[in-house]
Amino acid sequence: MHNLFSHTHEPDYISPRDAEQFEQSVVVDVPDMQAFDGFADSIHLWWPVAEQSVFGDGSHVALLSDHLVEESEDDEEVLWADIVELKAPTLISFHWTLGEETLGSHDVDVKFEAVHDTMTRVTISWEQTPDRHSDSGNVFVCDWSLILSRYARFMGGAVQLD
Repeated sequence: MHNLFSHTHEPDYISPRDAEQFEQSVVVDVPDMQAFDGFADSIHLWWPVAEQSVFGDGSHVALLSDHLVEESEDDEEVLWADIVELKAPTLISFHWTLGEETLGSHDVDVKFEAVHDTMTRVTISWEQTPDRHSDSGNVFVCDWSLILSRYARFMGGAVQLD
């Protein structure tokens, strides 16, 4: 009962680590609606499953009406993210959980902005908590640089604007 009183030593406070904000963009030489469709409707054709997936090579990623999922060759399915907002052709907003809120979550926004008549800037912004590790074998940390570069290559390559 001695620890009920105010004179008891209080443990040292350790503040939670803040999430860091990241953003990366690429310009592709297609109109915004085509850029949006290439991301949303064709994600299974360009997502780098060999490097960025739970099930590995042979699986495929699908953007459903409410979720982003990965499906294995054996018809297993992992929920990666909930779709928070989908506004064609300007925004897809995800609440990324990999199916387990207990492992932490973060938001990922993919924005499509017309640069010229035929070009679109695609920007992925996300937050990442430093040193967040998980014991779960079904969790991976997304390499958004790789993902964005694979998308750009699928769309015909990145355009360099000077």
